[in-house]
Amino acid sequence: MTQTPLDEVYRKTFHVFPNDNPADIMKYYNKNGTTYDSTMKTMTYIAPDVAAQKAASLVSDKQKENFKLLDLGAGTGLSGAALRRSGFLGNISALDGSAEMLKVATEKGIYSDSTEHILTSSNPLPYPDHSFEMVVSVATFTKHLMEPDCLEEVLRVLKPHSYMIITIRMYSEVQDYKVRFYDELDRLEAAGLMKICSSEKFPYYKWDKISDEFKVNLADQYGDVLVLQKLDIN
Repeated sequence: MTQTPLDEVYRKTFHVFPNDNPADIMKYYNKNGTTYDSTMKTMTYIAPDVAAQKAASLVSDKQKENFKLLDLGAGTGLSGAALRRSGFLGNISALDGSAEMLKVATEKGIYSDSTEHILTSSNPLPYPDHSFEMVVSVATFTKHLMEPDCLEEVLRVLKPHSYMIITIRMYSEVQDYKVRFYDELDRLEAAGLMKICSSEKFPYYKWDKISDEFKVNLADQYGDVLVLQKLDIN
């Protein structure tokens, strides 16, 4: 049976993805950095635009001209490009753990600066407190990439009353991660560190025409865009 381009990229992205070893995951991203954008286009990946449009809806045009913004898990710069299209003209910093993906991102000329860094609970962000007026994180908080216990560290670099926009896709194989993620949100909210302003479902990908051989759970093509606001506890 002849495979469609969508079948081919689905197999490449979800059937050969290394799910356990962090070093293998980074090797995978470094290897596929130059083809990532075309792969995501084939799958009608709209998370970067959804996040950027949500971010733009939260602030004024004047703020967009001057905001200092962090693209957390910038990858190849899809979200940075979407933010620029949505009117963010100020400084956008890119941070990602994949050197090759970050190279693709910086070559697009959309970032003010870029940093190769893998955020973990024991490897904090390389920025001072209150460095950014907004953080956007697209498809970064997911199993084997960024753990929920990193959320508080991201809040640290946000200015009080500023927003963090996160897109997540809690597909059927990561329900354990989903529990930990939302438990951490509940903990941070109970501690008065932030509040959940909104959560909206949207189609991350368009998988309706993927071959039946993959036995795709079509519910897994959907994700959520969350808006979190850092609170001032002083």
